[in-house]
Amino acid sequence: MKRLSTPRHWLLPLIVFALAACTPKDNETGTHDELESQEKVMTDDVTQADGTADLEVLEQTASIGPISLLPVWEAIEAKHVEPGIRTLLAEVEAAFEKLESDYSSTWAGLMEPLERLQWRLDRVINIVSHLRSVKYTDELQAAYDAVRPAYVELTNRMNQSRAIYDGMVAIRQGDEFDQLKASRRRILTESIVSMERAGVHLGGAAKTRYREITQKLSQLSNDFSSNLVKEEKQNRIRVSDVEQVAGVPEALLTLAAKKAEEDGVADATTATGPWHFVVNGVNYTAVLQYATNRSLREEFYRAFRARGTTPGFDNREILAEIIQLRQEQAALVGFATYADLSLAGKMAPDTEAVWALLGKIETAARPAAEREYSDLLDFMLAEGAQAAENPEPWDMGFWVEKLRTENYDYDSEALREYFQMPRVLDGLFALTRKLYGVDIQRSQEQAPVWDDSVEFFEVRKEGEIIAGFYMDPYARAGEKRGGAWMNTVVDRSRAFSEAGSSTLPVALFVMNVRPPANDGPALMSMDEVRTLFHEFGHATQHMFTNIEEGGASGMNLIEWDAVELASQFNEYWMDYKPFLRNLTSHFETDKPLDEATLDRIIASRNFMIGTATQRQLWYAKTDMALHERYGRSDTEDGATPFEIEQELARTTIVTPMLPGESTLPAFGHLFSGGYAAGYYSYKWAEVLAADAFGAFKEVGLDNEVEVRKVAERFRNTVLGLGGSLPARDVYRQFRGRDATPDAMLEDQGLLQEPMH
Repeated sequence: MKRLSTPRHWLLPLIVFALAACTPKDNETGTHDELESQEKVMTDDVTQADGTADLEVLEQTASIGPISLLPVWEAIEAKHVEPGIRTLLAEVEAAFEKLESDYSSTWAGLMEPLERLQWRLDRVINIVSHLRSVKYTDELQAAYDAVRPAYVELTNRMNQSRAIYDGMVAIRQGDEFDQLKASRRRILTESIVSMERAGVHLGGAAKTRYREITQKLSQLSNDFSSNLVKEEKQNRIRVSDVEQVAGVPEALLTLAAKKAEEDGVADATTATGPWHFVVNGVNYTAVLQYATNRSLREEFYRAFRARGTTPGFDNREILAEIIQLRQEQAALVGFATYADLSLAGKMAPDTEAVWALLGKIETAARPAAEREYSDLLDFMLAEGAQAAENPEPWDMGFWVEKLRTENYDYDSEALREYFQMPRVLDGLFALTRKLYGVDIQRSQEQAPVWDDSVEFFEVRKEGEIIAGFYMDPYARAGEKRGGAWMNTVVDRSRAFSEAGSSTLPVALFVMNVRPPANDGPALMSMDEVRTLFHEFGHATQHMFTNIEEGGASGMNLIEWDAVELASQFNEYWMDYKPFLRNLTSHFETDKPLDEATLDRIIASRNFMIGTATQRQLWYAKTDMALHERYGRSDTEDGATPFEIEQELARTTIVTPMLPGESTLPAFGHLFSGGYAAGYYSYKWAEVLAADAFGAFKEVGLDNEVEVRKVAERFRNTVLGLGGSLPARDVYRQFRGRDATPDAMLEDQGLLQEPMH
């Protein structure tokens, strides 16, 4: 089951701006008159001069051998952000205006300068946006909030530039178009389409309203995200009774005791407390699985599920307004619903195709989910559990873990001792070398980082550095957003290379693993290991790209419902026994897991798969239904977002829920990430990933020669071609056909008969 909090942001190519990736927060209202005033300030000569030194800090770069353009993260302070970005906006706007009046309708005369201009703007914005996600401070947020309206206004104007649009159309209609490489043709075509969807044809009041909506959505998206970060920063569950924390893993108690000391409690200890638990995913998951005290589990469940609803951090009105504004914006550019607008740029042809896939999966998964819940209740009764008579949501994780232990004879928490992060990384890198012929090692040079726990790695092919990546592994309560995600730092592109060859791609991925305790190595759960593989799969698609046009290299221009293919494919290797064994090494003895335990772990991979699938389907159906039904002016459907969510919960979820329980106020994917009317992408891409891994199984996973051949084809197509071709065409080049759900359902034990 995929984590809810795994938003990922990628720089979109050329004129397509990823506003959700860059949206700051707070109390900006952004009226039209205010925006005009801010534009005047933005272009003021004094402001620009004052911010030159600050912009130099934001744009300063470092190199690690041939890897260039690395941000100097540690040099950036909140004081640099507002003056530096205001200067940047003024310079970019001036350069864009010059380009509008002085371009030629050729690739070199329009598209190349446009790429360089947008790259400069997006690079600084994304650097600061990243720091807000991993080193959050109120000062950094406030500085970024101050420039948000001007940034959004400029990107709106660039997206709606009729001069640039006409120039692109002229290239497409001219003699040069047929001579362009396929990647350039696709960049150009998709840029034209994206400008049309951004309202380039709008005029008068409609154009003004479109810009107002974009501005407001930027504000609301960041309000949503920042509310969750700020709430986590101050929200605590405080426990002083030793009996209440029975069963909670010692490592979490150590962290909670340290947090109590940070909160001003003297002499807090792991053994005696008191303990101050941050209400985040790391603590929530562990407490719900292992705490024997039912009241503590209930307190954690209610607190975690209440995120985004507490006074001062309430996201409910925000999310409703976001959906309404999305619907209005979609209507302005000719779409019946925001779902239709979202699907227009995805691999799925329409909303009917999405609902059809979700329906097929549910037909297979629901009977399994019902059996699983029945078996769980039977087990609880057999164990004499008081909760069996009236099971509550906070009982599920605890008893599911006990049933897993009963059925497969291993303790998930105890398994952590065998998954040391350094060893897991070594195993992951060994697999990557086996499949793709590359070597990965920690950089011997000191790369600039944003936290002391961040590491920088080099990727080498035949001894030559071809890419690099940052890894930020540990949770940092109050300054780092929850979940896990991958982002890009440097794209592969000829446009920014001083030597005539392409710049080397650099990725980063962020996790929230439980930090090391007592000076030992970080010990990972199986789910955290799987998350690591997931995020690294994304990074491989960025780093192994063969495309040298920045607008289509890596994950740029890949349809959103195909971007999870590489990540979910990478997870499948964890179920291959020889590889799984290679990840394990006890942190005290260095001995690997025994064969019998490895067999039981692999046998348990589909444990409660029906239940997990139904929950994912609920998220996907809720997302799609909200963006089809809510907030439209042409329908009388009066249901609120929460009523729509509950309606789908009643028909999808088979395990207990609280009355009125909602995931929406903390559903960052939909309201501060890029998954609006696109959460189905996880299942869509899971079909692709299972089908792709099927190609490896067909030649035999133990057949190293044939596996390497298939891996080379996978690298040269799925990982290599980026967005240079539509995802469907890329997949067909790899597999020779389209994917079907059969491989996924069969792998999960849900396939009853072939589906076509």
